[in-house]
Amino acid sequence: MISHAGVAMLPSSGNTLCAMWPNLADEALVLGDEEVRFADLLLLGVASGLVEKARDSTRRGIWALEQADLELPREKVLEEAVVFRRARRLEAGQDLRAWLEARLLTMDEWETHLRRSLAARQFATSPVPGDTAETGLESRAFVVDLICGGWWRRFADLEIRLWAASKLLGDGLDDAGDMSSETGLIIAMLDPYITLERSWYVEGLRKLRGRERALEESARRFANDEAVAARILEHASEWTDLRFAELLLPTREAANEALLCAREDGLSAADLAARSALPLLEVHARHDALPVAAASLLDGALADEPFGPVLLEGKWAVLWLRERHRPSLDDEATRAAASAELLDEALERAKQGLVREVSPL
Repeated sequence: MISHAGVAMLPSSGNTLCAMWPNLADEALVLGDEEVRFADLLLLGVASGLVEKARDSTRRGIWALEQADLELPREKVLEEAVVFRRARRLEAGQDLRAWLEARLLTMDEWETHLRRSLAARQFATSPVPGDTAETGLESRAFVVDLICGGWWRRFADLEIRLWAASKLLGDGLDDAGDMSSETGLIIAMLDPYITLERSWYVEGLRKLRGRERALEESARRFANDEAVAARILEHASEWTDLRFAELLLPTREAANEALLCAREDGLSAADLAARSALPLLEVHARHDALPVAAASLLDGALADEPFGPVLLEGKWAVLWLRERHRPSLDDEATRAAASAELLDEALERAKQGLVREVSPL
C-alpha cells in the first residue's frame, strides 16, 4: 500500500508504538514487486477495524485481570504458555527467548500477556464497565498484545488477501469517492507515530478500499450457482449434517449388552438410557467433524435403529441416527462454505510464489 515516494518520506527512527518493536519504517512483506512496511500494516489495521478490536481485547484483558488476579491458578497460566509456544513451535526455552528478543519483549511482558488473555476469556461474556479506561496506541500493554496476540500476523494476512484479490481483478476498482473525513480521522490517530504527509494516507487508504472492493467482487464471482453446486457435490459426504443420540457406557462389554437389549427387547434410546441410569446425549455434527469410526457407522445407519459400539471420548457408545441431511445449494451456510473455498483457492493461485515475509510477524 505504501508508494516508493512514501517510503522515502518515512524516517528510519522514531516511528514506533511506545518505542517498541516493530519500527514502522521497516519492511514487513514483499508482494510481487510491491514493498509493504509495518506502517502500511498499521494503516490497514486501523482502516479495517482490526486495531479497534485489538484495543477492545486489551481493554477487556486489563479489566478482567484486575477481577481475576487472585483467581488465576499458576497451572492455568502454564497451560496458556504451552498453547502459545506450541502454536509458534517454540517448545525449546532458547527458541522462546529468541522469539521474544527479536521483538524486543521481556519474559515478564509475555507472561503478563498470557495472564490478560486467560483472564479475558474467563470474563468473556461479562460487560466491561463503561468507566474502564480506554486503551490507546500509546499503551504498552496494547503493543505487547499486538505482538503476542498475533495481530500483526492478522494484518499481514489481510494485506496479502486483498493484494491477491487485486491480482485477480486488477486495480481498476480504486474510485472510492470523497475520503477526506475518514483520512482525517486516521491521520489524527496515527500522526504521533508515523511521520508522513497527508498524501501517503490518501494513497494508502484509496488503494485499500479499492482492494476491498476487488475482494468483494471476487467473492461474488465465485458464488455462481454452477461452480458452487459442483463444489458442494465434491463434499457431499463430509459436509453431510447428522443428528444422532449417543449413550456412553464404561466398557465395550457393557455397550454390547446394551445394544443387545435394545435390539432384542425393542427398547428405544430413551428407555435404554433410563434402564442404564445414564444420560442420553443428543448430538448435532457435520460428518467431517466426527471421529472416523463414528462417521463410518453413521454412513450406513438406519434412522432410530441402534448400532455400535464405537469408542468415543474414552467410553463405548451406542448410537441412534435421528436425521441425515445432505448438503444443498439451497442451504445458505453450505453455499457460503463452498463459495469461500473456491475464493480461497483462487487467491492462493494468484499469490503463489509471489509473497515473501521479510520481518518476523
